[in-house]
Amino acid sequence: MAGDTTLSENYAFAGVYHVFDQHTDSAVPKVQFAHDDRHLLACCSLDGTISVCRLAPGPPAVLQVLRGHGGGVADFAWSLSNDVLVSASLDGTLRLWAPADGRCIRRVPDPDGAALLCCAFQPLNNNLTVVSDAPPYPPGPAPTPPWGPSAQRGAPPAP
Repeated sequence: MAGDTTLSENYAFAGVYHVFDQHTDSAVPKVQFAHDDRHLLACCSLDGTISVCRLAPGPPAVLQVLRGHGGGVADFAWSLSNDVLVSASLDGTLRLWAPADGRCIRRVPDPDGAALLCCAFQPLNNNLTVVSDAPPYPPGPAPTPPWGPSAQRGAPPAP
């Protein structure tokens, strides 16, 4: 609890904001506020877009609609500084976005072409974690990374 507030005061219902009309034909799997900002939020949709919205000041408004995925957006996450969004899509791509102006900064395809299901920024250093729908590797020794076995951490240098 915050200070001397009761449970009901801590979770006081202050109203409903309706800003998501642009996703009328597809499901919205996630809505998330930006870090330390109670007026900036985003939502992703299975129509392949992400909407960045402002709740206040003034009437609620859609600031940007991030377009570019060829399939539904299953998940997204804000960076710690709120200057980057990462999105995971069923089209098998991860995208980094500048939510302030709607630019796609980078597109990263899944190496197996699998649908990407969820993503997250690691809170201490903004590293990314992404989960896909790729089939598991067959049993046996681990596959050799594309950069070669000598580049693995702790491996001796190549002769």
